Amino acid sequence: MKPYKSIVYAFFIGGMFALIAQAILSFWQFALAGTPMEFFMGGATLVSMGVIGCVLGGFAVYQYVEEWGDFGALLPFSGFAMAVGMKAVGPWTKSNEKFGKCVWNCVWFVVWFNVLFAAICIAIGYVCGMLGLNNPVIVVEKTTGGMLFFWAFVVGGILAAIFQLLYIIVQKITPKVNHLHILITAWMVGCILAPCGISTALMNFSGEGFGVMITVGGYNMYNVGLDLFMGHVDGALLHLGSFALAVCGLAITALFTFFIYNAKYGRTPLRDVHKQKALHSLEELGFEAALTDKAAAPAPAKKAAVVEAEDLATA
Repeated sequence: MKPYKSIVYAFFIGGMFALIAQAILSFWQFALAGTPMEFFMGGATLVSMGVIGCVLGGFAVYQYVEEWGDFGALLPFSGFAMAVGMKAVGPWTKSNEKFGKCVWNCVWFVVWFNVLFAAICIAIGYVCGMLGLNNPVIVVEKTTGGMLFFWAFVVGGILAAIFQLLYIIVQKITPKVNHLHILITAWMVGCILAPCGISTALMNFSGEGFGVMITVGGYNMYNVGLDLFMGHVDGALLHLGSFALAVCGLAITALFTFFIYNAKYGRTPLRDVHKQKALHSLEELGFEAALTDKAAAPAPAKKAAVVEAEDLATA
């Protein structure tokens, strides 16, 4: 796929996932209002998106979206949950690893990733508070009404397109860069933009256009560090509690990606699953089995592309 096309696809797919997340948040705002779990509206939205990624990823469907949208599919929480689940699926199907080892790969990734970068962002928030570097240069009131859905789509799409562009540029410089490196960058960007108020402005302006993206993780943990410095322990614990619940939701949905995939396809590698689906679709269109089998033998370049797509899903 040409670079400019991947950026356009990332924009539209990232925007669509942000739009879906905004609709889900509206439901949770209605369902949890006035309950003890009212503080968890944002976390419930993230977990709900994780469930979407879990189910579609387990049935080997989300990976099609990722091949087209790349960071438009990976940057939202649904894509991150799916990608973590593929940390178990990859060894299970490619290396015939034991069930326990695959589950541990998944859980360990969730633990080290979230604990490490949460700690870094909390420290940055605390230090910024000490140095008085928490001076917003942009102050934006919260968008309300139907326009919130529009701006969620636009900002979510722009963020996905920006990180898609970043990935293309960095890969030109060093082919060793992978999708995880860009996701880590995205997490940290949410924290880095917080002291000057840009993260807060994006959150207020676009809702889930920013809030469903992985960038929100760094932003939330920055706020924990800032709250701790200012002595707002209750606020810090509230943010941490919501974060911990969302991380547990991530771990559970990621594991269920693996469980669903295993129940449906066993140890069949992802590219073979997609190949079988393609053959089945051709047969349903009336092509003879002999012709579809012949067409299934890919040219070397085509085969390489399929292998690359599978590697991206397991990155």
